[in-house]
Parts: sequence; structure tokens; C-alpha cells
Amino acid sequence: MTRKGKLEVFFNTEKEELKLIEKYEENIVFFNDLLKDCHKEDLEYVIPIKMFKYADPLIKKGYYTKAFKVLDEIERDLRKMKGQSKWYEIYSERVIFLKGVCFGRLKKYRESNKYFGQLIKKNPTNDNYIDWYKSNKKSHIDEIFNRIVYISLGAALTCLILDFVKIQNFRVPVIINVLIWAIVLLAFLAPYIWKEIIDKQKNRIK
Repeated sequence: MTRKGKLEVFFNTEKEELKLIEKYEENIVFFNDLLKDCHKEDLEYVIPIKMFKYADPLIKKGYYTKAFKVLDEIERDLRKMKGQSKWYEIYSERVIFLKGVCFGRLKKYRESNKYFGQLIKKNPTNDNYIDWYKSNKKSHIDEIFNRIVYISLGAALTCLILDFVKIQNFRVPVIINVLIWAIVLLAFLAPYIWKEIIDKQKNRIK
């Protein structure tokens, strides 16, 4: 059996993510040489292995920086397939998906949704893309309002301390206290309201 055949058998057998990563990296020079030749059959052989059996496992194991580099390489390799392979569109879509996942795992929700927005425009009924998009929006809202909660609670605590120590008979005006606690309450409640809106929202991608 040829080296290509042996590797194909290995990658087509269920393996742990780390085993897949190790095997690809052991043979990275071989795979790169095949990609350099730009033959259609070699591109169709290497790209799915590189994407599904290397980039995807890297993401699952948390190697996001390396995964981004690999996905950029795959994008460049895919350009060689454009117009000559039926797999071009499918693989291109998968690269966009994996980049969106990477950004989501890194808690860069707005960047992640740029990719999921592209995917939903192409596939407006894909539940997986929609779920990721909505989940990112909810997480981004949580992030914003958590900051507001921490800042407003800090301000409220400062007011309580000032009132308690009574420096030179200084007291925080009641309206300031009321305003700060109103912001705290709003920051706690607002995310739940926004999440309900997002769940009921139709797939309008901006």
C-alpha cells in the first residue's frame, strides 16, 4: 500500500484528537509537497484531511492560534481548487464555520458573528449556524452588562462607605444613590430581556 493509502486508512479510522494532530504533523512535509503540485486529485486528498482531521481537532483541543494559521493556509489552497472541483464550495463554507468557532471559543463574539452572518446569508435555515449566531449575541450582551454591573456595584459601595464614614458631614445625594442602584438593577435584568428578544428574533443578519 502506498503512503497516501496508509494515511488515508489512518485518518478514516476513528481516533482521538491528539493522535490525529500528531499524525498530521509527522507527515506535514509530505502533505505540503502534495499541495504544492496543485494537482486536483492531490488537493482533494489533502485538504479534507487538513481541515477535518487537523484544523478541527486543533480547535477542539484549544490550539486556536495554530488553528487560525492552518485555516488561512487551507483558504489559500482552496483557491487552487476553484472552478475545477465540486468540493470547493463545501470546503470553503467549512473554513468559514471553523473560523467562526475559533473566534467564539476565544470570546471574540462580534468577530465570530461576522463569519456566522456570512454562513446564514448563504444558508438561512441552517440551525447550527443560527444557534451559534444567537449564542454569540447572548454572550456578547452578558459581557457588556457584566461590566456595567461591576462598575455600578463599585460606585454603590463607594457611596455606602462615604455615607458611613461621613467625611466632614458629606453625604451622597439621594438621587445619586437611587440612580446607581437603578443602574445595578437594570444591568441585572436587561440581559434576560435581550436574550428573550434574540430567541424570538427571526434570522435578520446585520
